Amino acid sequence: MTIRNVLPIGLMAIAASCSPITSCDKYASDFSCYYVTDLATYDVLYWKNVKADNPDDEQVIGTVKGLRACKAMAQGHSTGIGEDWNERSYICALVDDGGYAEKHRLLD
Repeated sequence: MTIRNVLPIGLMAIAASCSPITSCDKYASDFSCYYVTDLATYDVLYWKNVKADNPDDEQVIGTVKGLRACKAMAQGHSTGIGEDWNERSYICALVDDGGYAEKHRLLD
C-alpha cells in the first residue's frame, strides 16, 4: 500500500470521527458520539415533581449546546425551584430541522 492510498483512508477516518452522521452506540444515536455529547443543540425539558408522573408538568427551560450543559441547566433549574434533584426530571431533546431528532441524558 502506497502513501497515496493511505492518506485518503486516514483523512476519511478523521472526517468520520467529526461527522454528525456516523452513529454512536453509547447513546443509541444516528449521530456521532462527539456530536451528541459536545456539538448538538438541545432543548432542555424539565418535569417538575417527576414522581407525580404528570405529563402536564413538562416544560422547556432553555436551549443549550451539548449534554453537559443540558444536565447543568436542569440541575440549576431544580435548585432554583427548590426541588430535590432527580435524574429522571430532565431530558435533552436534540434539535434538528425544526423538530426533535433524538432525546438523551448525559451518561457518565
